[in-house]
Amino acid sequence: MRIRGLMSTAASRAWLGVAIVGFVVVVLVVVLSVVPRLSSGQQVLDSATPAFTQERVAGTRAGVDLFSRYVDFADPLLTARGGGDREARAVVRLIRRKLGLSSAQARKILRREAPRVEALLRALPLAGVADEIPRLTSYLATTMTVSVDDLAATLEQSYPRLAQLLSTLPNVTDAWNDVPGIEGLTRLEGGKPVRTVPGLRKYMRDDVVPLTIEHQDEFRRLAGTGGIGYIGWLVLLAGLVLLLYGLLQARRAARKHAPGTLSWSVVLAIGVFIVVLVVAGQYVPRLAGGERFAAGFEPVFAQDRVKGASIAFETVHEAIVLGDPIMTRGGGAVLETPRLYRLVADRTGRRPGDVRRALRRRAPHTVALLDALPMTRVAREVPRLVAYLARAWRTKRAAVVRLLRRRAPGLTRALLAAPAVASGWTAVPGTAGLTRFDGVTPVRTMPAVDDYLRQDVVGVLVKEQAHFKRFASGSPRLGAFGPALLLLGVLVMLYGGSMRQLVGRRY
Repeated sequence: MRIRGLMSTAASRAWLGVAIVGFVVVVLVVVLSVVPRLSSGQQVLDSATPAFTQERVAGTRAGVDLFSRYVDFADPLLTARGGGDREARAVVRLIRRKLGLSSAQARKILRREAPRVEALLRALPLAGVADEIPRLTSYLATTMTVSVDDLAATLEQSYPRLAQLLSTLPNVTDAWNDVPGIEGLTRLEGGKPVRTVPGLRKYMRDDVVPLTIEHQDEFRRLAGTGGIGYIGWLVLLAGLVLLLYGLLQARRAARKHAPGTLSWSVVLAIGVFIVVLVVAGQYVPRLAGGERFAAGFEPVFAQDRVKGASIAFETVHEAIVLGDPIMTRGGGAVLETPRLYRLVADRTGRRPGDVRRALRRRAPHTVALLDALPMTRVAREVPRLVAYLARAWRTKRAAVVRLLRRRAPGLTRALLAAPAVASGWTAVPGTAGLTRFDGVTPVRTMPAVDDYLRQDVVGVLVKEQAHFKRFASGSPRLGAFGPALLLLGVLVMLYGGSMRQLVGRRY
C-alpha cells in the first residue's frame, strides 16, 4: 500500500505517527553511530574494569607512591645532572667545618659511623660506574685469561644479579634525563613536556592516579548494571518495533479495520518499558557520570600520550631491573660480590682483598657501589649518621636534617627516601589487595608493581586507545543519551495512552 493510502483515515494517520517516531529513532541511531560508539565504550569498560576496583585503585596509588620515592632516591645518584656527587663533597665540607677537621678526617668519620653511606657517596654519580664497565670487563678478562665473551657468559650464568646490574645501568643512566621516543608525551595540565623519568613520575603520580581516584565511582557505576553496550541495540530495536508496528497498524486502519484500545495499549507498554528501563537502570546519572569519566580520561588516551607512556615504561622497567639486585640482600648482588672476588683470586693466585684493591684502582666507582650494597644497609645507617651528627654538632636531629637539606637537598632527599624504598621494595605498603588483572597473581613487590603498571594498566591504554576515541569523541555527548531515552519513552507513553483513551471513548 502506498503512503497516500496509509494517510487516508484519521486512525491510519495516527498510527503513521508511531511509525514516523520509530523511523526517526532508527535514522538517528544509524547516523550518529550509536551502536558502534556504545559498543566501543563497552569494550573499554570490559578491559579497564579490573583497574578500577577499589583494591586496585588503592594498590596502584601505593605502588606509584613507592615508585615516586624510588625516583627521589635514584635521581640525585644516577647522573651528574642529579648533583649527588657535588653535594657529597658539600656534606664532607660541612662536617669538616663543623668539627674543625680535615677532609680526610671527615671522610674517616663517615666511614666509621656509616660505612655504606660513605661508600655510596664515593660511587657517585653512578653514571661513572657505567663508564667503567668496559675497563672493568677488559681487566677481568685479561686477568683471568678468558675472552670478553666468555667472561660475559660466566657472569650471566654464575653471577646473574651482578650481570643484571652492570648490563642495565648504562641504559638507565643514558635515558634517565632524556627518555628516547616520548616526544609527544605531555602533562595533562599546561601541556608541559615529559622527557625524563622524574617527569614521568609526576605524570603518573600527579595526573593519572588522581584522575583514576576522582572518576573511579563514575566508572564503576557506568560499568555496572550490565554496562552500556546493549543500550544502542535496545534503542535501535525500540525504533524498529515502533516503525514496523506503526506501519502494520496504519495499514489495518486504512482498510477500515481501525485497531482498538488493545493495540494502543501495546504502544503505551513500549513507552512504559523504556521509561522503567531508563529509571531502573539509572541511565541518566550513569551516562552523565560516564561523560565526565570520558572527558577526564580523553587526554590520557590521546595517541601521543599512549605511545609515550608505553615507551617510557620500558625505561621505568629498566630502572626497576637495575634496583632489584642492589636494594635488598635477597636481591643477590651483595652475595655475588665476594664470590666474584674469590673466583678472580683462585684464577690468579691472589687473595680476595688484593683483587678488590686492584679492581678499585681500575674501577673505583664500581667497587664503591659494591661496597655500599645492599641499600637496606644504607637505609639503616642514615638515622645513625643523623644521630651522630646531632651529638657531634650539639644540636637536635631535626636541625641536622634542615641543615643538610639546605646544603645538599638532592642527596639528603635520596638518603631520607632510602629507608622507605628499601623496606618497601619486597613488600610495598598498601598493596595487600592488589593483584594482576588475572585476579590471581599478587602484586606485592616493586618489580611486580612494575609489571602490573607496564603490562596491565598501560596495556589497556594501548589496546583500547582506538575504542576510547570512538566512545569519547562522538556526538551527541554521552550524557545526552539518558535524557533523550527518557524523553522518547515519555512521549511514546503519552501518545499511546492518549490515543488509547481517545479510541476507548469512541468505542
